Amino acid sequence: MSKIGKRISRKIDKGIFKFKLIEPGDKILLGISGGKDSLTLAYNLIEKSKGCPIPFQLEAVNIEPDFPNGTGDKSFLELVKSWGLDCPVIKVPVKARLKPGKTMNCYWCSTQRRMELMKEAQKRGCNKIALGHHMDDILETFLMNIAYKGELSTMLPLMKYDKYPFTVIRPLAYVQESEIIQFSKDLDFQRISCSCNFDTRSRRHPARDAIKSLSDHPSVRDSMFKALGNPNNRYMF
Repeated sequence: MSKIGKRISRKIDKGIFKFKLIEPGDKILLGISGGKDSLTLAYNLIEKSKGCPIPFQLEAVNIEPDFPNGTGDKSFLELVKSWGLDCPVIKVPVKARLKPGKTMNCYWCSTQRRMELMKEAQKRGCNKIALGHHMDDILETFLMNIAYKGELSTMLPLMKYDKYPFTVIRPLAYVQESEIIQFSKDLDFQRISCSCNFDTRSRRHPARDAIKSLSDHPSVRDSMFKALGNPNNRYMF
């Protein structure tokens, strides 16, 4: 394994043990979009399922939406299969479910995809759903929630649903996007991402730019991530 591959693997292990993302007997459903993030997670979880000291089962699924250019190239399915994991495709009428007068947006799409992941997890008897969000995603969400919701919150590495018998895990929580980009180049992933035009209008882009402007060194992102679990209540309202 390459140097960057070993680094990412160690960071995933750190997240698994620190946040107790995987426990003995877990049956995990991995949502694979075909992009660099989900493929990086797929590769590493497949490898860990073969020799992890914590025994767990891993399954996968690809959610395919119904809007133009939202399906992407499906060649990644064979790649994942060559790693040892089947990834069936489920077609979901994301756009068709919109109520009259409503317009498509990233939030609606992600909500519909998540709903289908939960349905599939229930169907397969899985108790956890693994998503490919990384450190940059978590930091961006934090800034977005401050700016647009007026609250200090973000995506959690481990989140148990209140109304559903599933737990969402994000094993890439300690991994920076720049590391995933390097890893995907080393393994020659074909980068496939959501190509719909709604993504270009996402509020996530200004948050991404803000983090980039603050991060003159890779350790800055690590420090910002650490701050999410290190509040100084004396200096908070």
